[in-house]
Amino acid sequence: MKMDNIDEKDILFELFNINLVRKTIINHIPSFSDINNLVDVCKFMNRDFEKEKIERNIFSYGDCQNIRITCGDEYDEDSDVPGLSNIEFREDILSEDLLNISRTFFGETLHDGNCVSYFIDPSIKEWKEEDHVAFVKKLVEELNLKCKTRKDINTLEFQFGFRNNVGYIIIDALSYMEHDNITRISFPVDCFTCPSNKYNMINGNIFRGFPNLSDLSLTCPLPQCNYYDLTQHRDIFERFVQQFATIKNPTIFFKSLKHNDAMFVNNLNEIINIITRYNVKVKLGINIDCPRFGEQCQNCTDTMGFFSPIKEYITTAYSTVRYHKHLLHSIRILETFKNLSELHLRFTLDDINFNFLASDGQKPGDLGLKELNSLKNVKLEYSRNLNDHDSDVLNLFYQFFEFTCSMMPRNVEILQLEHVPDMDDATARMITKYMPNIKLLKIQCLSYKESDGLDNFAQLECLISYDYCPITVPKTLKILAFEHKKYAVRRDDLIFTDSVIKSHFEEFTKRISDNKNRFILFKDICEWKLYKYVIQKYFYL
Repeated sequence: MKMDNIDEKDILFELFNINLVRKTIINHIPSFSDINNLVDVCKFMNRDFEKEKIERNIFSYGDCQNIRITCGDEYDEDSDVPGLSNIEFREDILSEDLLNISRTFFGETLHDGNCVSYFIDPSIKEWKEEDHVAFVKKLVEELNLKCKTRKDINTLEFQFGFRNNVGYIIIDALSYMEHDNITRISFPVDCFTCPSNKYNMINGNIFRGFPNLSDLSLTCPLPQCNYYDLTQHRDIFERFVQQFATIKNPTIFFKSLKHNDAMFVNNLNEIINIITRYNVKVKLGINIDCPRFGEQCQNCTDTMGFFSPIKEYITTAYSTVRYHKHLLHSIRILETFKNLSELHLRFTLDDINFNFLASDGQKPGDLGLKELNSLKNVKLEYSRNLNDHDSDVLNLFYQFFEFTCSMMPRNVEILQLEHVPDMDDATARMITKYMPNIKLLKIQCLSYKESDGLDNFAQLECLISYDYCPITVPKTLKILAFEHKKYAVRRDDLIFTDSVIKSHFEEFTKRISDNKNRFILFKDICEWKLYKYVIQKYFYL
């Protein structure tokens, strides 16, 4: 038997050394994911595929499914509580059409965000108790999570249109759902705020169908919804946490805290104590913007006390910066979040035409987030394009931009830049002076003024570019993704041509593209699963 295996391997090896045979086989494999699976099984094929030029098309889509639950036309609303025979689950035609296209598409299919989002809209609030299990099973059937096109997704999101006291059906549905690759599930706090007698099914192992689940994300999508509601439904939530604690490395993420939530920090601390009692980790995401900013409210003036005693759990933060003083205030708050790992700063730059430097003469490097060793992911977003013909405005912008970059820690590995001017050599050198370890750069710029500016990013492995394809890329690069808008023209008259793509294709021998002028180039087919995850998270959103 052992000799047979060796002989079979030798035969396959010889076949793949024949160019015509190899190319014919490759041409009949739909996607890079399928090729990757083949190489995983037959490791010796990797050498044959490494230099082979392979092209595929992309079909990308947001997998969002609406599920409307209503009574049938024959049901009399004045009669008794409806039974399952009176209830209809309305099909989402658009979602089904997208799934059908994905099933038959010859090429690479990409789920935006690597996620399935379910929007559940129940127009009924109750049904016969004896039909409840059958109702939940019917809901699970309609969710269609076992669909083949959804086999590789890793995130589930559940949403409701309004508060209707039926959020518990999501908890019940989880008991009947299965998916081997799901690592995160997101749902609103409303799932725990229904009458207590509705949670009979929470006593079972509701997560047994998700062997790789590790994260739960709780959201407050509606204005009348907040996390403090959990303290009024403590018993239900604690039973849920006990169930969740049985999985490996469990973490609960409170995704949408706001500045005003600091006034209820004791309530939040009570909720966190419930969770940590069962050895479940807690992470918090917060928008630190004060709607009354002017340094008048107590939370604004007490930057050190802001969100104490739970600030140790804050890992993600967001802030909108309107002027220099506002930036400094946000930084004073952010630098107290010692476990911060992701930061998103959005700049409206209302006073870009004025000197932003503070009166105390603060200079780049004087203060900031340099001690935040966990901060790896930074996004700097500018809400409007600058007048790139005005040299004074550009000079002010670059000073402000450097001032902001100078406050970032050296351990940043992911940098996202939106609506910045030219990425020239000086700008690239400035960025890498303060953040020398960037491995992923996502950038939307007016132009690449100098073709070799990106060479300054000595650690760069992934480049995602919008509006333009860079002329040259660093030798360290493993994957290049870009979107080219043909109407855009560089100020230095470097017009985009197909020759640029062709030159990259000579080095990055694997190419994927779509009909929207989006391209993905890479080399190593063995790493495609990792590359695909990154592309779905940062490129197709």
